[in-house]
Amino acid sequence: MTTSTRSAPSRLPDAITDPATGQRISLLDWQAGNMRASWLLGAGVVLMLVAIAYLVALALEPGAALFFVVIAVVVATGMTFAAYWFSDKMALAASGARAATREEHRYLVNVTEAVSLGAGVPVPRIFVIDSPAPNAFATGRDPKHGVVAVTTGLLDLLDRQELEGVVAHELAHIRNYDIRFASLLAATVGAVVLMRDVILRAMRFGGARGRGRSSGGGKGQALAMVALVVLLIVAPILATLLRMAVSRRREYLADATGAYITRNPEGLASALEKLRDFSGERLQVSEGVQHMFFVNPLAKRNAHGLFSTHPPIQERIDRLRRV
Repeated sequence: MTTSTRSAPSRLPDAITDPATGQRISLLDWQAGNMRASWLLGAGVVLMLVAIAYLVALALEPGAALFFVVIAVVVATGMTFAAYWFSDKMALAASGARAATREEHRYLVNVTEAVSLGAGVPVPRIFVIDSPAPNAFATGRDPKHGVVAVTTGLLDLLDRQELEGVVAHELAHIRNYDIRFASLLAATVGAVVLMRDVILRAMRFGGARGRGRSSGGGKGQALAMVALVVLLIVAPILATLLRMAVSRRREYLADATGAYITRNPEGLASALEKLRDFSGERLQVSEGVQHMFFVNPLAKRNAHGLFSTHPPIQERIDRLRRV
């Protein structure tokens, strides 16, 4: 049988049309923007945690400012480094994925190789998740280190053209460097939350002693304390909202790019319909990796809400059928 991926050219167009707005989106600009944003985000994590640490020093221990700043730099740098180099290993471990083999998963391997040719990217490492719930995700810091994982339930549910559409969607994430940016964005949220928890514990156990020493410390420490409390409350919320908004937008673009890779938007739309209507067992994975999947394992997270990681499935289907 001739498939859409085999007849597709090996090179994607430089730009695609957003079916919702009608605007042309340059894939090269999107890719370059993701790479720039990744490095800026890494630097932003360091600067943000340094600012929080400095406020902690002013509010609790003015003489220990350097110590707090050094700790913040070490934490931020470590989390950014881990997100860049080990995000794929962490995601695979969190999802319980195992390496696919050509002997056991020849069908999946053949489809992935064909779609990779159409996408113009190296064939990713392929993994399988033993779960009846249909889903998939991609990870990896760049196209040379890409990973695609699918559930056994997805392989059982979809026909070849639908599976090609899902794999193309995941390869689009890898090709567009969405994965690297998403990993660093998740590290940003994690770093802020970690620093918040550490600071709140420190304030709980050492706050009274610090206030006793600084009762005459003036307005500077009081203002620093107020700014710190506001930052600790607002920063994680803003970081989470940014992460969710970016995640929803990149799903739309990956759908459109995947449709161009296969030259068959109906295959991807049909796959989404089957996942929308699936009523069996849901995939059980940690919240930290739910945003990476083709559809969020929690149905309520496929919605328009501010804290939704994915746009509504029906909206994704409608956009694909306008391509």
